[in-house]
Amino acid sequence: MVTVTPLSNPHARNIWWIALVTQVLVGFTNGLYVYMWGPYLYERLGGATKPEIAMFLTTILLGIRQGMVALLEVPTGALADAIGRAQTVVMSWVARAIFFSALTALWVCHSTSLSFTCAVIASLAFAISYTMFNGAFSSWCVEMLRERAPEVSYSWLVSRFHSYQMMGVCVGGALSVVLYVNHLAYAAFLLAAVLSFIAMGFAMTKMEEVTSLRFVSTEEAPIAAITKRMGEIIGRGAQVCIRKPVLFWIVLTFGAYMFLLNVVAYLWPVYLKERFGLENSFARNWILIIVAAQGLSFVGARLLVWINGFWSRRGGVATHLAGFRRLYVGICLLSAVSILLLSWDTAYHQFGGVFFPVAVLVVTFAYGIIAPCFETLINAYIPLENAQERATIMSAGSMFRSFMILILAVPAGGSSGATSPIGWSIPATLLLVAALTANVLMRRAERVTVAPTIQTVTPPDNEDLESE
Repeated sequence: MVTVTPLSNPHARNIWWIALVTQVLVGFTNGLYVYMWGPYLYERLGGATKPEIAMFLTTILLGIRQGMVALLEVPTGALADAIGRAQTVVMSWVARAIFFSALTALWVCHSTSLSFTCAVIASLAFAISYTMFNGAFSSWCVEMLRERAPEVSYSWLVSRFHSYQMMGVCVGGALSVVLYVNHLAYAAFLLAAVLSFIAMGFAMTKMEEVTSLRFVSTEEAPIAAITKRMGEIIGRGAQVCIRKPVLFWIVLTFGAYMFLLNVVAYLWPVYLKERFGLENSFARNWILIIVAAQGLSFVGARLLVWINGFWSRRGGVATHLAGFRRLYVGICLLSAVSILLLSWDTAYHQFGGVFFPVAVLVVTFAYGIIAPCFETLINAYIPLENAQERATIMSAGSMFRSFMILILAVPAGGSSGATSPIGWSIPATLLLVAALTANVLMRRAERVTVAPTIQTVTPPDNEDLESE
């Protein structure tokens, strides 16, 4: 007897390969900058001679980046819903290439003012790239599966491609640290810029728009018509969130977690460098934490793959929403508590810094579970009749995260690199409150309407892609 798997469908197999290549490139290029972007900017902005000013400017850049993300997140989500998700993904890769090119150019800047200007350009390009990709790609995957492989659930796809994204981050992160400690940081950014151009070409040739939704033609419609269409989509998306408060709390909790993750990922290398200096063990410890953190994140994502496969064979997400809720809320609480303990230890020096690697590992591990759970839950609660607004609604989580960073970036960064974890208690407390509140409200939900796309029962999944 031949076992039927989701990959038995050629359309599902094609969507999976597009998702796999895209997410591996996203993960690898993320790894090339995310762990050394903070210390790289801190160094180029005068960290060796004026550490207080350098830390202030570094956190200001974080605030600028997230401020622009906050302003652009929902409009770019509406843009994807208006002109097409595939086209928006292509545009995001163009902006991503500009972002990495600006970071490469920063290497040759020799004054604080010029370095800060170049870093601002990079931050703006990052915001455009991130907001165009975020929501658009996931929405493209959801609708393509619904249209061409309706028997395959999105939860099956998202749990898998997140695990490979984590693997890409791990490899890229280790490579970036090796280049950084050998004074070749620009090479990592240059490589990421080249890969972004390659990814742009891949998206242009492989990603097609769905035919079940109505998109505005950018070649025929004037800008005023596109803008009007975006406004209509944003309005309908807001109405969905008002009618379904559970969407708001799922989104808010994810925004709080991503706020915490961004602050920790941005500043923990700065803390490590300031506390231990560039001694012989610095690079080794840096790489070990990156590999361990991303390895655990990969393990978390693969664990979710197994759990999701188990649930899919017994009713799918429609039957196991409570399980996804417990995973989502529980891992968020674990992340918040670990950072609060680290903040307390940094302030009072009770445990000799033992909580530092543990907290960083826990928060990074959590992403492998929280991100797929968020996408599964949010898509489960979006009604099918609002599929046109999917990218806009999914973008709201990043918008909340970005507004929190915009408002709280400077205090959350701490007064210096050595005391930075004390400020991390701010996003950790926000996450703690949001997760507890979300859990209470989700449990009180009397009835949940699940979109057919997510409700579909996945066929028996005894083999992963690796065995195909």
